[in-house]
Amino acid sequence: MDKKRQTINSRIGPLTIAPNTIIRFPRGIIGFEALRNFALVEFKPGSPFHFLQSLENSGLGMLLADPFSFLPAYEIRLTSQEERLLKARSVRDLVILVSVTVPKGDPEGTTLNLTGPICVNVQERLGLQAPQVDLTLHGQVLLRDLGEPEPQIANG
Repeated sequence: MDKKRQTINSRIGPLTIAPNTIIRFPRGIIGFEALRNFALVEFKPGSPFHFLQSLENSGLGMLLADPFSFLPAYEIRLTSQEERLLKARSVRDLVILVSVTVPKGDPEGTTLNLTGPICVNVQERLGLQAPQVDLTLHGQVLLRDLGEPEPQIANG
């Protein structure tokens, strides 16, 4: 096996983690503050869905989605301290993802959770969960009520 890659037996099966997918969360994630190193895995190219896998606890991973694919008007605010921690000049320098909840036995009840977005500076490989208090949208939205995601356009 390539020394630069590692394989993790995650909740969704074996994942081969490339070094360029590893993101450090200096503050951890809410509820898991002691865990700092995660891999951000894309399900398939162009998909709005990703999987954030802990490298320190193979049983911890979460489904994430690009909220803008479903809610183009979604906005977040970061404090200047959060922007400094992420080494970002503005929120536009970041990839923003939100957690997805799929209730057991009820995939129709899948929600996007908008109150605690995950912000990632891909260039610096730094991440932060940034709780939002002044949302213009509801904190959770049913995915089935949003229709199909907007087509993804590659940055070029």
